[in-house]
Amino acid sequence: MGLGGGVLGLLFSEGDLHAGQVFQAKPYVSPDTHEWVISNSTVLANRRGFVHFEITVESFRAQASRIARGKLAVLDLGFDRNNVLIVGTDLQAVKLSQDQRLSTVEAIETRLRDLPGVVSVGRSMLSPLQGGMLIGAPITTDWSKGLTGDEAQTWFNYVSPGYFETLRTPLLDGRNFTVTDMKTDAKVAVIDQTLARRFFPGLNPIGRTFRANQASAAPGPPIQVVGLVKDAKYQSVREQTHPTVFYPDAQPELENFELRTVIRPSALVLPVQAAVAGVNKEIPLEFGTLAQQVRDSLVRERLLALLSGFFGALALLLAMIGLYGTLSYLVSQRQGEFSIRRALGAQPGSILLLVMTDMVLILGGGIAAGVGISLATVRVLQDLLFGLPARDAVTLIAASCTLSTVAVVASYLPARRAAKVDPMVALRHE
Repeated sequence: MGLGGGVLGLLFSEGDLHAGQVFQAKPYVSPDTHEWVISNSTVLANRRGFVHFEITVESFRAQASRIARGKLAVLDLGFDRNNVLIVGTDLQAVKLSQDQRLSTVEAIETRLRDLPGVVSVGRSMLSPLQGGMLIGAPITTDWSKGLTGDEAQTWFNYVSPGYFETLRTPLLDGRNFTVTDMKTDAKVAVIDQTLARRFFPGLNPIGRTFRANQASAAPGPPIQVVGLVKDAKYQSVREQTHPTVFYPDAQPELENFELRTVIRPSALVLPVQAAVAGVNKEIPLEFGTLAQQVRDSLVRERLLALLSGFFGALALLLAMIGLYGTLSYLVSQRQGEFSIRRALGAQPGSILLLVMTDMVLILGGGIAAGVGISLATVRVLQDLLFGLPARDAVTLIAASCTLSTVAVVASYLPARRAAKVDPMVALRHE
């Protein structure tokens, strides 16, 4: 019995045309035909295994490249970085008494508030992500006496009543500072959420007091908490938020004025210079924007995102080309099988269904393995997944859908061509 008879025997012995069964039957065939069938079955299985492995690897690689996704622009930093002009001043460079300093900064703040395009004005010792260090000292409360060392350490900042409004840092409870707080020696403070959780666990901190250690390490006078604000980033966008206390800025020295604007912040540089000169021409000024300070703190992350995005896109493109070529070749190698099926009465639709069913099994296994590897190894990349969830369902689904689309197209087109070929012509070619 020749090659054609052996293959026909394989098909008739099974009695149907389901996927894969052409290579699974065990009829009586000649030694030469049997060797041909086993060889092609092994080759096909190996190629299927290679495609399965390729889909697994590319699915994992596409999902791992999610570090390049552009979420840096929407990070919740605890403040609104947009349209905020930062004006740095150094009152120490001007010979002014302490009382004169306070009246000078208040006069400047009033003039800045009256500038066209300015929505609100605040001032602080240190603005977010400026690059300096917040002053720190341990504090104690009646509910945190067990905290010692770094656990009791807090950061201090000195701000004006307009500071939180200008930065749009939400006031969650209590009240903001008042003009009276600024002009008297009021022992009041606003704290952030991290400090409230650590030093007033399970309690509403409003109205309660704490003591800050002085230079001699002795506890200072009691300070009443009058407000609670949302956590914000001050040193680094990567930092774990530190417990922070905000005090009234009653003794200004190195001051930052924060101006929220409805126009481009840089357009206010000249008006601000004129306004400050109207109060004191000797005060040196430095200009910047809050958005720029945030961008400067994200240089590493943006570079990593740019490189990862480029190489991720390149890897996906190569994966799509390789996957398409491999699957197209795999389907084209079954031309003889499809021709025999057509000769025995199979319709073109059944050929397409056979190929697509086979591909769904390969694709499903590859993507499942790739997703599994990605989820299992995501902790290795956790330090790079800044601002992104460790298990990002959107990216997993998008990568899987992309590879699935390529696989379906790569299988469908050659299978459709094969189904339309005259079976007798194809058999004579075989």
